[in-house]
Amino acid sequence: MFFSIILILLILTIFRKQRIEDTKEGSKTEMLFCLSWYALYVILAMISNAFQIDIINEITNWLFLFLFPLLIIAGLRKGKLTETLREMGFKRVDKETGVRILLVCMLYTGVLLLVFSLGEETQDLISGIPKMLAKFPIYFCLMLLTAGFTEEVFFRGIVQRCMLNTWKRPYIAILSASVLFGLYHFPFAYYLWDSTAGSIVDSIRAVLMEQAVTGCALRLMYYKSNKNIWSSVVLHAFINASIMSLSVVLAVD
Repeated sequence: MFFSIILILLILTIFRKQRIEDTKEGSKTEMLFCLSWYALYVILAMISNAFQIDIINEITNWLFLFLFPLLIIAGLRKGKLTETLREMGFKRVDKETGVRILLVCMLYTGVLLLVFSLGEETQDLISGIPKMLAKFPIYFCLMLLTAGFTEEVFFRGIVQRCMLNTWKRPYIAILSASVLFGLYHFPFAYYLWDSTAGSIVDSIRAVLMEQAVTGCALRLMYYKSNKNIWSSVVLHAFINASIMSLSVVLAVD
């Protein structure tokens, strides 16, 4: 949670002068679809984890979080797929925004390394930097092709964008979408995570304190970059890859 709050502060600081484009008029039908599809996905995730049926995984997420929602929304709008993708945020990243995204990522990594270097594992961290640098590109590419892309497309490009367009209140939309993003992890926390498995209270507390706050940072990035989906995709992949690389060096479970 600490690192997610730091990330939020970095985004608010670095993107503070970014001009935000006006949102378009939203559709109640599209909003209803987003919430219904979200509920369906969570139910499928619960069934998948409870009965150990391989319904929900990184491969099927390309269908449930990207392809199917994209086709349905395009159908509701009766528009072209290219137009729908553009509305979701699939557009070119301008140079200024790209520099800001990179700066957020680098400063976040700096804070991560600084905090862990102050602990008992300082020597392990320093000696493990070459290993981290070798592992990071692999993890980053892996995250770009899995959760970094599919989760961002659905929760930022579809759910949050729909809320922004319908409610016209950016920060309420960001907060609401962040809570949904946190609760989306509940089936995994309750059934799969060692620290919370079997406890409803612990699982809800964990996803709201960790995933929801991280989701808030990713939603801010999406909004502050004028709803450019690539900004949150890159940041999501960068966060996960950094933590995974650090965990390998420090042998953190």
